[in-house]
Amino acid sequence: MKRWSTKDLYTLTPPADGRPGDGILTFTDRYSVYDFGVMPDEIPGKGKASCAMAITSFGLMHDAGIATHFVEQVSDNAIRIKLLDIDLEGRRELTGPGGMIPLQVVYRNALPKESSVHRRVAAGRLDPALIPDARRPGSPWLDEVMVEFTTKFEETDRFVTRAEAAAVGRVGLKDITRIEQLTQRLGPVLTAHCEAAGMRLVDGKAEYGFDADGELIVIDHAGTPDENRFYLDGVPVCKELLRCLHPGLRELVQRHVEDGLPRDRWARPEPLGGAAVEATSEVYAALSAVWTGPSTSATQDLSAAVRNFVEVTGAVLGDRTGL
Repeated sequence: MKRWSTKDLYTLTPPADGRPGDGILTFTDRYSVYDFGVMPDEIPGKGKASCAMAITSFGLMHDAGIATHFVEQVSDNAIRIKLLDIDLEGRRELTGPGGMIPLQVVYRNALPKESSVHRRVAAGRLDPALIPDARRPGSPWLDEVMVEFTTKFEETDRFVTRAEAAAVGRVGLKDITRIEQLTQRLGPVLTAHCEAAGMRLVDGKAEYGFDADGELIVIDHAGTPDENRFYLDGVPVCKELLRCLHPGLRELVQRHVEDGLPRDRWARPEPLGGAAVEATSEVYAALSAVWTGPSTSATQDLSAAVRNFVEVTGAVLGDRTGL
């Protein structure tokens, strides 16, 4: 069993000879923010909510003709998947059939205040010319989907250029282009569903691999609050809520990374407390209900859950969105 920050992976049949194996992916109640790793609290029901949202999203992709590693649901917080080979040691020069591409792909519809794009442009680490035009002057919403790449298995994720992405992913530049094109198909599928549910999708992440025939497939999961920024009435309803409960943590993590301090020496954050955990749990449950069965009453329940979250935690959400 492999244990990631928020998910557990159980191998039933290992991949071999370029053919996917068989595995169980379990969505846990753990959470992580700012690449810190597993945080002190668990959010009851978070795994079940995320699993339900992921299954709905896999269905949307299937209907859009986008292949994924999803096979079937096996419990309320676990799915059976086509298990790809994860070559962490670089045993092969290229990622081939049956292999996971060790990259994360970010797609952006908008650039709210908390977007890393603003910080990276200000620091000279991102060329502004690579950012699509805004829909209108001063708007955070982009005229087209912006696609970026980050590393996946380094201690902290970092953004990379297309050429660097090809090297890290051990794929060709033609594969990077294929990944970009598939992401530009995937993003609008989830965006349309989000809008039909009365929300807006600001950005998200996707991961890919190759099936036995060398065709790209979506792996891990997509369309859950762990890797998407969903907004309702200009307020985030996603993992951004948990980030709000840890003010200053992002800057602390950035200093630790710059100083080269090993992760095992980072000080542990304080627990959230029972009331904040319960309020967050209610938001996840309400968000899952909206995503899996959009309705006016479900959206109203989500709005109420967010209001309760703000009241209980004192979180100031509007200052972060810029939408």
